[in-house]
Amino acid sequence: MRKKNRVYHMIDGEILTDADFERMADDVATRDFDLSKFTRLPGRPLMGKAVAEVVPVRIEPAIVKSIDRRARKEGTTRSDIIRQAIKSYLAS
Repeated sequence: MRKKNRVYHMIDGEILTDADFERMADDVATRDFDLSKFTRLPGRPLMGKAVAEVVPVRIEPAIVKSIDRRARKEGTTRSDIIRQAIKSYLAS
């Protein structure tokens, strides 16, 4: 029984088939593949050399308001203010 060759319509209008994908897979497997033409997908930038870890913390509302005021005043984010405060504390 022969497998049906499906057709895939890409966002840019290009049409690819299963055979196209097989050929691309063979190219990647059998030779050095130039990854320089691929770019990182948009998203949040790395914070340092690794993906940042989310750490849930409960903070009383009055302190959150103070953090938000400071962030607005400095033109930054709540997270940046909290990170700066933690770094400053740990450095002392």
